[in-house]
Amino acid sequence: NLTANADDGWTFSNWSGDLTGSTNPDNITMDGNKVVNALFTENQYTLTIYTEGNGSVIKDPNQDTYTYGTVVNLMANADDGWTFSHWSGNLTGNTNPDSIVMDENKTITANFTENDYTLTINIEGNGSVTKDPNQTTYTYGTLVELNATGDQGWSFDHWSGDLSGSENPITINMTSDKTVTANFSQDQYVLKINIEGIGSV
Repeated sequence: NLTANADDGWTFSNWSGDLTGSTNPDNITMDGNKVVNALFTENQYTLTIYTEGNGSVIKDPNQDTYTYGTVVNLMANADDGWTFSHWSGNLTGNTNPDSIVMDENKTITANFTENDYTLTINIEGNGSVTKDPNQTTYTYGTLVELNATGDQGWSFDHWSGDLSGSENPITINMTSDKTVTANFSQDQYVLKINIEGIGSV
């Protein structure tokens, strides 16, 4: 009675020589000297990677299948405006880059979250700024129109911080946290005095 036992990462394939087929265990009748070959094949495992959100994953080595015990290094790369959050499936945690040992077919998901950015408006002088859209936070690439309006006796002069120039209204692209200052200047008026007759004022 012959039983073929594969090592980890290998699978019994078939007998050859004086015993054929793939039955395991199998029997052989000893009516003379016999030679039997047990053939084992190395297992090939697949690594399937999914993404949740916007980003990609680099595998090293990058192969369709892997033999038992192969260590695969994984690096998650978030798209602009997104951040890598965590792994799920056969790999957990938020270490990046990370690695996985291929001892079976494995499935991994790289989870990405969309960034939220803040727009802080400061005022120099007397006036106000409206935001359109008016939100607490903005996702990457959101265009926000800013319109500066001076109080009575004040006029908008220029932007400073993450905006410059005097265009009003103006649009800012939210690709990160931004701080903008609207600078207002006090209006200056001329008082002209005319004299009729002889005297002064």
